[in-house]
Parts: sequence; structure tokens; C-alpha cells
Amino acid sequence: MQVYYYEASALCHPGNPPGQSVTLDDHHRTAWQLFSGDAHYPQQERPFVFRAQALTQTQHLFIIRSSVPFPHAEKRVLSLTQGTTLALEWHWVPTLATRLSPSGERLPRSQHTLAPRERWEHLVAERMQRQGWALAPESLCFYPQGRWPLKHSSTQHTVVSVRAQATVVDATLAAAAWLQGVSRLRAYGMGMLCACPSA
Repeated sequence: MQVYYYEASALCHPGNPPGQSVTLDDHHRTAWQLFSGDAHYPQQERPFVFRAQALTQTQHLFIIRSSVPFPHAEKRVLSLTQGTTLALEWHWVPTLATRLSPSGERLPRSQHTLAPRERWEHLVAERMQRQGWALAPESLCFYPQGRWPLKHSSTQHTVVSVRAQATVVDATLAAAAWLQGVSRLRAYGMGMLCACPSA
């Protein structure tokens, strides 16, 4: 399967107001501006995935990918067939969904809590399998990226960079994951799969 897509990168200010720390929502707003070319980004379904990497306090590297053209993007193609193996990296917030409060009471809807470290490998492998990728367990590594608030004065989220050798087991699902991302909080820069030289 040939996956056609558009991708662009930009080194720019993360978008946080003067005197305030950077939030994941700042990244979200800046990514929309880069994608649309409009500081007043539209309130609609997001047609792209992105990741943001802090290089300095005022310079963050944004990579944006979409199935549709956008300003300054290059058209690219990725060949994905069953058995294709790539070294992948993506950002992830390691959480578990629960319907129980800390006191054991049932909640009206699920809440996400930080997953215990000993469960990370299983969670990542299971979720990637559902996305059409099988991970080589010995290649799986996690690199802390700090704790980031979603918005100003909100809960901080633990962000890690995941790296692994991944083999395509379902080309259709794997292609969708490449275009749409693979985890929660994709609107805030999580889950965009990036090929890297080694896992």
C-alpha cells in the first residue's frame, strides 16, 4: 500500500503568552496556525497530526502531517505492506481509563490516570497491535519528556517518547495510524508516528 501525505516542519515560538510556561494547548494553537496560515484557527475537525519538540524555551520544532495539502508542505509517499518493519518514535501520555475514584466510588464517566510504569510495555504493545503494528519487545524504550500542563493552571501530564521496531501486520490500519496518530491527546501533539534511524 502506498500512503500519500503532506508534511512540513517549522522552528518557531511555541505560542505561550509572555511570562507564562508552555502548555500543550499552546502547541495545539500554534500547530493550527502553521497548518492553516491563519492566527484565528478554525473550530472544526483537525485534519492533521503533529508533534512539537522543545529545543530552547522560545524555539520549538513542529512537524505537521496531513492527507491534504497545506502551506509549505511537501508531498511524500510511504510504502506499507504486511511485514514492513520501521524504527518508530512517538510521544505518549501513559494513562489508564478508570471508572473508579481514588476512594473506590464508581464515577459517572471514565477518567484517565497515570499508568504504573510496569504496565507501559504491555499498554503500548496492545494499543499498537490494534493500530496494525506489532512491536519487537526487546526494542521498546521510553524516554521522559517532562510534565506538561494541558492548559494554564491545569493538571500536569507525564509525556514520554516511545521508540520501537514496529512491523506492519495490517497495512490498512497501519496507514491510518501513520496519517491520524496512535494515542490519546493527538490534538495536543501526542501519537504522531515518526521514522527514526534506530529504535
